[in-house]
Amino acid sequence: MKKFLFVLSIFIFTISCAQKDFQNTISDKEEFLKLAGKPLTDKFTNIKSVKIVYDFPAKKLYFFNSVKFTYHKDFCEQILKFNPAHENFNAVSYNATNKRTYLLANLNFIEKSDDWTVELAASDEMNSQMLQFFFNEIKKNVYFGEKLKFYLNTPRLIAENEKIPFKIPVVFSDFIFQNLTEQSIQKGSAIGILKFYDLKNKADFYPNENEIIIINKTPEIIPDVKAIVVTEFQTPLSHLVLLAKNRKIPLYVDKTAFENKKFKNLAGKNVEMSVSENDYKIAETTKPMIIDKKKAKIILQKNLTVKNILDLNLNLPANPQNIIGSKASNLAYLKIIEKNLKSFKTPEYAYAIPFYYYDEHIKNNQLENKISEILSLPKNSEQIKIKLKELRKSIKSFKVNPELLALVYEKLNAQSEFKKFKFRSSTNSEDLDGFNGAGLYDSKSATLGDSEKTIEKAIVEVWASFWNERAFREREIYNIDQLSGAMGILIHRSFPDELANGVLITKNIYREKYKGITVNVQKGENSVVMPDDGVTCDEFYAHNFNIDNYKISVDYRSTSNLNDKKPVLSLAEIEGLFKLSPKIEQQLFNIWKKNKVSTKKMPLDIEFKIVGTKRTLYIKQARAYID
Repeated sequence: MKKFLFVLSIFIFTISCAQKDFQNTISDKEEFLKLAGKPLTDKFTNIKSVKIVYDFPAKKLYFFNSVKFTYHKDFCEQILKFNPAHENFNAVSYNATNKRTYLLANLNFIEKSDDWTVELAASDEMNSQMLQFFFNEIKKNVYFGEKLKFYLNTPRLIAENEKIPFKIPVVFSDFIFQNLTEQSIQKGSAIGILKFYDLKNKADFYPNENEIIIINKTPEIIPDVKAIVVTEFQTPLSHLVLLAKNRKIPLYVDKTAFENKKFKNLAGKNVEMSVSENDYKIAETTKPMIIDKKKAKIILQKNLTVKNILDLNLNLPANPQNIIGSKASNLAYLKIIEKNLKSFKTPEYAYAIPFYYYDEHIKNNQLENKISEILSLPKNSEQIKIKLKELRKSIKSFKVNPELLALVYEKLNAQSEFKKFKFRSSTNSEDLDGFNGAGLYDSKSATLGDSEKTIEKAIVEVWASFWNERAFREREIYNIDQLSGAMGILIHRSFPDELANGVLITKNIYREKYKGITVNVQKGENSVVMPDDGVTCDEFYAHNFNIDNYKISVDYRSTSNLNDKKPVLSLAEIEGLFKLSPKIEQQLFNIWKKNKVSTKKMPLDIEFKIVGTKRTLYIKQARAYID
C-alpha cells in the first residue's frame, strides 16, 4: 500500500509539474521544454519559445506556460490579476518610460546550435536602460545565462545600439537565421515514391510525377512531383516557393535532409510526407497514391490585330493583356494609379511591343515546324531541352522586322534623357488564376548607340525566352496550350543608379491575424528573388495594432550582409510603403474589375526600387500574389 501511495504521489507530482502555470527560474532544459510553446510569429521554423513577464512593482520574474497562455496579456490577467477595466494593457506594458507595470519578452531556443535569445515584441518601445535591466534579470534566473543574447529585431533597436552600444551581448537576425536548419514553406501532405537527386553534381533531372523528391540544391526548373524537400533556404518570393504555392504541393527546407540516414533507408519506397507550419514528417505507408485529376486544356487569348507600339501613358485598347501581355498592361494601370496618388513614380518612357511581331517572327521564319516537333516528344524526354535550345537559337538568328525596329527607335530617340532601356517579357501565359509565371521568362538590356547591346538583340532574346525549358515545362504542368501563348515586350528606361530594390507583399505572411506587409529588399541591384550563394537580404514584416494611426511595428527576419547590418530602408521609407501598398492594392483591383481581368481581390506582389540621391520610390511591377 505504501509503495502504491508513493508511486501515486510521484505520478501526481509529475502531472502537476507538467501543468505548471509558471516558474520564477529555469534550472535545466527539461523545465524550459515543459513551459515552451510556439513563438508569436511564424518567421522562423522549429524555434521553441517561452514567454516572460517581469512584474515591475512587485520586482518578480515569471517564465510562464506558453501553450496554456497564448499571449502575455492572458497570463497577466489570469495569474497576476491585471484588471483591464482600470488600465489599458498595452499602455502600461509597451511604453518607452520607466513607469511600466510589466516588462514583456520571448525567450527563444535554437536547439540545433544550443543558442538562446531574448526578443521583444516589435511594437515594444522599451528604453535601453529598462531593456538592459530586464535582460540581466532574465540572465540571472536561467541556467544558460552565459549563452544568452539580446536579439535586435527592429529598426529602433538597431539604431539605438548603433548610437550607444548596449552593455549586453546582442545579435542580429542573421545570427538566428544562420543557425536554423529548417523552414516550413507550403503546408500539406502527399504520397509518393521517395527519391534523392544530387543536383550539385548533375543539374539536369527528370523525376516522375509520382515521386516525392529530396534535392540538395534549388533547381532552375521545378519538376512535376508530389512534394519537395530542399536543403537551401528560400525567400518568400523565390521561384521555387511561388511555383510550389501555385501547384499546392508540400515544400519544406531541411539543410540536413540529404544526409538523413532514416530517409536514405526509405529511398525507392512508397512514403507519406506531411508538412505543418513548424515541422515535417516522412514515413513509409501502405496508403494508395492519389492520382491527380488532369486539368482541362487552357487556350490562351491573343489579339494579333494591333501593330502599333503602345505608349503606356495613354489609354489602352480593350483587353490589353491579350495584345501586349499582363506585365505591360499592369504597368499601364500603375501609371493611372501614380497620377491618382502622386506618391510614387513608375518607369519613364514605357512602351509595349504587341504580340503581332512575335507571331510574325515565328511564322515568317518557318519556326512552327520546330515547335510542332517539340510538342510531339514524350513529356519527360530529355530531348525537349535540346530541341528548345535549338529553337531559341533559331529565334535569335533571324532578323527582326525592320518596320518594328524603326518604330521602337522612333519612340526611344524622341527623348534625350536616357540611353539605357530595359526590354522585359510580357506574355499572356502569366498572372493567370493560380498561375503566377514569375521567373519563367527573361528580361534584357539595350543601349542606344551601342553596337553590342542593341535593341534588335534585346528583342529576339526576350522572344526566345518564351521557349525557356522552365517556362515550357511549367506551362505543360498547368496544361496550357503551348501554341496559344505569345510574347509581348515591355520597354522602359533602365535604372543604373538604383540604391535598393525589393519585393513587397501586401499581406503579413508571418502574422496573418494582423494586416500588414512583408518586404524583401536588398542594397543596389542585387537580386532578392535569386540571391547569390551566401547573400542575405533585409526581410521583415510590418503592421500596426492601432488602425487609427500609422505608427507601425517592424520585425526583421533577416538582414542584408551587403549593408554592414544597417537597414536598407529608413523607417520613414518603410512607413511610406506601409501606407501606400493598400491604396495600390485597392485601386488596381478596381481597375482589374472594371476591365474584367479579375473580380477577386487578392494581395499584391509589388516590385519597387529606391533611386537617386533623393531616394525616389519607383514601383515597376504589380501582380496578384497567390498564397
